[in-house]
Amino acid sequence: MKKTLSIIGLTVFGMLFSQDIAFNKLYGNSDPVNYYLTHYPVPGSDGLDIKWYGGIRLQTTGSILQLLNNGNVGIGTIEPQTRFEVAKENSNNKNVVMARFSAYGATGGSNMISIGYHNTANLELNSGYTSSGFRYGDYGDFNIENDNEFNASFGAINFITNKKIQLAIKPNGNALLNGKFEAKEIKVTSSPTADFVFDENYDLPRLEDIEKHIKEKKHLPEIASAKMMEKEGVNVGEFQIKLLQKIEELTLYSIEQNKQIKQLQEENKTLKSESEEINKKLHHILSITK
Repeated sequence: MKKTLSIIGLTVFGMLFSQDIAFNKLYGNSDPVNYYLTHYPVPGSDGLDIKWYGGIRLQTTGSILQLLNNGNVGIGTIEPQTRFEVAKENSNNKNVVMARFSAYGATGGSNMISIGYHNTANLELNSGYTSSGFRYGDYGDFNIENDNEFNASFGAINFITNKKIQLAIKPNGNALLNGKFEAKEIKVTSSPTADFVFDENYDLPRLEDIEKHIKEKKHLPEIASAKMMEKEGVNVGEFQIKLLQKIEELTLYSIEQNKQIKQLQEENKTLKSESEEINKKLHHILSITK
């Protein structure tokens, strides 16, 4: 019997070492679902598949790659706050975030893309269903604040410094600038222009009425007062048209005054000629009476 068992054992042992055993799965913590090291097929070869419920950390003396169980991935940090975060240690051995990238599905409450660079410039760019578009601000302005969506057609863009919006581009196409604007050239398109002043049926205001309005209101008709401009601002396009309208009205006044001046000059010339004739006749009469 012992001889028979020995022969069977040797046979099985020989069979085990006479062929390759395919690597299938190694697992730990008695939990093959959440803790394992295995492989998966790819065209022409295999891929390495590692799953560890608590996360995976690859570390060298110079860097670290961290994969958390919430899906966040970090390079240079063991606590990435977004889907992808790059950080490095500063002189005080503290991690400083260099860049962030986040993309959450709509089921997660937002659909956001964020790229941030945190140094003295404190730059962050983000967009999403519940983010506030592109932002420029200090560290912490990454927080979701409103329901704007950024994309090619509907998004808002905010540039923030010192926790204050300096430049905002709204979904309706309007832009807000909190500060001075300087450019080599500005083109404002608006319609219609003020050429209606030159229409034959245009009712040109009387200068007497304009004078009365100025005395009472202290500003030109159809032009907002200084207080109103300070309170509500000025629409550059509309204001330029109004100024053009007043210039064209002044042109018509000037043309009319020029006609009147020429007419007066002709009348003055006639009167002067008649006066000279009268003086000649008087001189002739006086010479005869002498």
